[in-house]
Amino acid sequence: MLKELLIENLAIIEKLDIEIGGGLVALTGETGAGKSIILSGVNLLLGEKTKVDILGTEDKPLVAQGIFSINENQKKELLDLGIEVEDQEIIIRRIIERTGRTKVFVNGVRISLGSLKEIMRTLVDIVGQHSHQMLLNKENHIKLIDKFSEEEAIEIREELENNFNLYNEVNKKIKYIEDSKKDLAERKEFYEFQLQEINNAQLTLGEDEELQVEYKRLFNAGKIKEKLMSSELGLKNEEINALSIIHTCKKNLETISSYGKEFEDIYEQIERIYYELDDCVSSIENLNSEIDIDEARLSEVIERLDLLKRLKDKYGKTIEDVLNFKNDIEKKLNKLDENEFKVSNLIKKRCEYKEKYWIYAKKLRELREKHIKIIEKELIKELEFLNMKNVNVKIKLEPKEVMSRNGSDSVEIFISTNIGQELKPLQKIASGGEVSRIMLALKVIFSRVDNIPILIFDEIDTGVGGETVRKIAEKLEQIGENVQVLCITHSPVIASKASEQFYIEKKIYNEKTVAVVRKLAEEERILEISRMLAGENITEAVSEHAKELLYK
Repeated sequence: MLKELLIENLAIIEKLDIEIGGGLVALTGETGAGKSIILSGVNLLLGEKTKVDILGTEDKPLVAQGIFSINENQKKELLDLGIEVEDQEIIIRRIIERTGRTKVFVNGVRISLGSLKEIMRTLVDIVGQHSHQMLLNKENHIKLIDKFSEEEAIEIREELENNFNLYNEVNKKIKYIEDSKKDLAERKEFYEFQLQEINNAQLTLGEDEELQVEYKRLFNAGKIKEKLMSSELGLKNEEINALSIIHTCKKNLETISSYGKEFEDIYEQIERIYYELDDCVSSIENLNSEIDIDEARLSEVIERLDLLKRLKDKYGKTIEDVLNFKNDIEKKLNKLDENEFKVSNLIKKRCEYKEKYWIYAKKLRELREKHIKIIEKELIKELEFLNMKNVNVKIKLEPKEVMSRNGSDSVEIFISTNIGQELKPLQKIASGGEVSRIMLALKVIFSRVDNIPILIFDEIDTGVGGETVRKIAEKLEQIGENVQVLCITHSPVIASKASEQFYIEKKIYNEKTVAVVRKLAEEERILEISRMLAGENITEAVSEHAKELLYK
């Protein structure tokens, strides 16, 4: 429960610091005194976004602080956020600078607004105009029903969401592959043409270099043959026969080689030259006989080199690049067949996840149907107590074919408030007072299951009066036996049922309007309830009526 509330520099509230007890707590005061501003302060502690224009006139930040008692589940959630809690109590402090910068602390540990919302989600529930609008929106009706079966549906929801997520993941994979396959299929013909062009060429690594060498030899065959012939003739010329001259020198030196080491060395050198030159003559003869001026082969080499050049211009700078390009095309074409296999397996998985999803969607629907019957009966019972005597409530659940994270149902509350009146959607039939009573009745029902320890009702008595207000007051008092109920009200009947009452009034200090909040003592409560009954014209009879309301 909320044990203490501190607000500083919020609108016309300079400083508010109140300690709050359990049960039903009433906040009363004249219209415009600032009751809604207090609710704004509590909203800040719930993590609601706000604007800097709600700051007061003082040149200092807005501060909202609350001391809350918490249960073990909330204690565990805080521990997960790195916040240790002792004595089942937390202090939440929010500071908003004039620049718009906001800071949030829980027991001195700074946290984000998102984390604050998560913490307070199970701690405080505000029933006000926003809640009424939420109730009239049929999209929110399924949330109300599911709240009633929250604990019971945990495992079903986990399985349903898991299969829903897996189904979507597989669907994305299938779509990606199908899109890729479509793109490949469109280019398949072009890829096959490229592949055939490269395959027909029957490329081998290094052949372009070998062909370049062969091309030079064939292109220059005439020149090569001419030079070889000239060299051969020069060496064999009878007039100047190099071999004959060297042979004579060799014979002469052989004769004197035994006369000294120097003669022997020159002889061996001349002998080597003779035999090397003789080998050169043989080689020239062989080369000359091998060289052919082959115009047909030259044309073939030129044609092959031109083909290799065209392929390299299209597919890569080298033959290796062209062959790598070919391998890439083959992989892309093979992928078409692989994708068919992958898609087939993924479709099977998708069917499995879909089947499992619908199994759990059906279980969730059955659970909803079971609780809808209970809620219908309880809601009629509570509304009849709240003076909607001829009310009939029907919560319609319709299966949908569409899969979603929340199952495949739509839920809408239908109501009839008079005998013989057909059931109509809640938003088309409910008046302001009826919506307030329906919301209160729902909160009575859900307070038994949602375990939220603090309920705040913002003018739940709007649009109702007489006996109905008395019934609302009794119901609020009844709820207050299990949870803390803070009620902003204009009703003296509701205020009289409160275990404690706070009075909000506007005062002027130093030509400045400020809101002041104080807890009323017993005599002060009689006076305030009298004012609520009769305005400023408080007679003895009015006071007695106020006492009767308080003490009966």
